[in-house]
This record gives sequence, C-alpha cells and structure tokens, in this order.
Amino acid sequence: MKYSILGPFAFLRNGRVIMGEARRRKLLAGSNPVPDELWPLSNPTAQQQLETWFTQRGVDPSRPGLHDTAAFLRVEALDPTAMNMAARLVEARSYSADELLRAERKILAATEAIASRVARDGRPGLCVVASGVLSRMLDELGVWNYTAKSNLAIYFPRSVSVEPRYFYSIDTGQFVAPHAIVVAPPFTVVDVSVKHQMYDLDAMVRWLPPIAATKAFRPYRVTPNELVSPEARAALRMRGDTAQSFLSREKASMLEVMAQLPSRELALDGGRLGYGLIAVGGYQERLNDLHGKNCSIDGLTPMEIFEQDVLPRL
Repeated sequence: MKYSILGPFAFLRNGRVIMGEARRRKLLAGSNPVPDELWPLSNPTAQQQLETWFTQRGVDPSRPGLHDTAAFLRVEALDPTAMNMAARLVEARSYSADELLRAERKILAATEAIASRVARDGRPGLCVVASGVLSRMLDELGVWNYTAKSNLAIYFPRSVSVEPRYFYSIDTGQFVAPHAIVVAPPFTVVDVSVKHQMYDLDAMVRWLPPIAATKAFRPYRVTPNELVSPEARAALRMRGDTAQSFLSREKASMLEVMAQLPSRELALDGGRLGYGLIAVGGYQERLNDLHGKNCSIDGLTPMEIFEQDVLPRL
C-alpha cells in the first residue's frame, strides 16, 4: 500500500460568528475591528530569532512577500525549510492595530471574491487551488500570509451528524493535501472551501458556511488517528506497526511542522473545525503567472478574478 500526504460565508471574531453584509460592514467600519490582543500568535523572541536567521542569509525579513525575492530563492535552493521559516515569521511577528486593520480590509475583499467564485465553479476539492490563489492575491496586496496544507476534523452539531468528518493526511490513493487554508493576520484561519468538499449528507453541506475565518486562536490537539485513516491504520496493523510509530519514523518532518505551526480550532454554531497544519504550500508562480485549468476558478484565471472582483472593492 502507498501512503501519501493528501493533497465558509461566516467570519468569526473572538469565537463568535459574524454573518451578513450589514454586520460585515459594521466590522470594517467599527472603531476597533481588530481584537484587543491584536495578533494572538505574536512571539517577540521567536520573531527576533527568525529575522536573524533570514538576515544572516541576506534576506530582508521586514517586508511581506520576502519569499519572492531573489535572495530568498537562493536560500531556498539550498535549504528547503526556508518556506517553513517564512510561515513561522508570519505567525511570530508583532503587528500594529493599524497594520492589521489595513490587512483585514484587503483579506475580506479577496476572501469573499475567491469564495464566491468557488461556489459558482461547483467542483468539489478546490481547497488547494482556492487557498493558493487567495494567498497569491494577498501577496499582490502586500499582506503578510502563508498557505498551509492542513489536516481537518469537522465536528458537526449532533442534529447534523454524531460522527465527525475527517480529512486524513495519511490515506490511500493520490492527492495533494487533505485540505488547505490561509493564515493571514489578523486571521488565524481563512478557509474558503470547506463547504465545497465531498460529504455524506446534504445537512453537512447546509451547516457549513461558504467561508470559515477566525481571529481567535484556540489550540487544537490532533491525534494520530486523525492523521492516519482507518484503512491505513489497518494496513499498518497487518505489518505489526502503529499509526504513532509510523508517523514518528516516516513523517518526522511533518510532525516538526506541526510543532512549529500550532494546530488550531474554529468554533462554529454548535460544532467546530479542527485544523492540524502539516506543511507549508502554495504556488511558486506569482499571481500574474498563474494560467491554465490547474489554477483557474469558475473559468477565470487568478488575475482575472483579482482585477474583476477584488480591486474594484479596494
């Protein structure tokens, strides 16, 4: 058996769902639309260490989009963990209230545009494309962010489903990622495709919003059984192996990323979404260079969506 790493509209603020255009406008126009604690993952010590790491390698860590600079690309060619370091910097940085407010406006515009196009497209499983394109739009707008490949556990209200729905990182078949999200301060999670996956019940789809996004950070504990599917665990048992030992032995780098980029959950209307960040992903090409069916949504290229749906709102 082969094992592979796989490959909503509601915004949440401090764990509460914000629904509807009027309330969204109120959020944008409010005197303090960012949480009082600003960016909850800020870590000045880690920020200094990461900035030193980049500076010592000739990379300027003070501006968003550092991963597109020639200096970064030279470093990445020698050290494939450079993108992980960039993602860690996004999370560790301190951000001013004004910086987060400006970023929030851009994030909302781009996120709503992508989610709308994903809904019109209708194809399930667009998470990697949608999150990758969203991230590249935010790069274009000068917003600190990164794309994360993510394990996902959905805990529905009991009236919808007693059993959770898992998107496993270790499973049979071929895939790019179990799921994908964007982390873009002030949002610890931006998920534009969770509603548009394959589900067993229509009630599951109805319960999930077109965008799931939150500014709060709620730690989430991912178990080995959430990372490894029942079919894969059964195959491991036949070999006298366990999910935990397999992960420790064969997926040490994935576990290291999960330790560096903490798992998080999003509370939602009687249920919750649990995200275990397993890798840093995204497109190498910049927004203007993304062409073809593999990155188009609703028949449009990422740049067409950006110019038609995002820029007019900014």
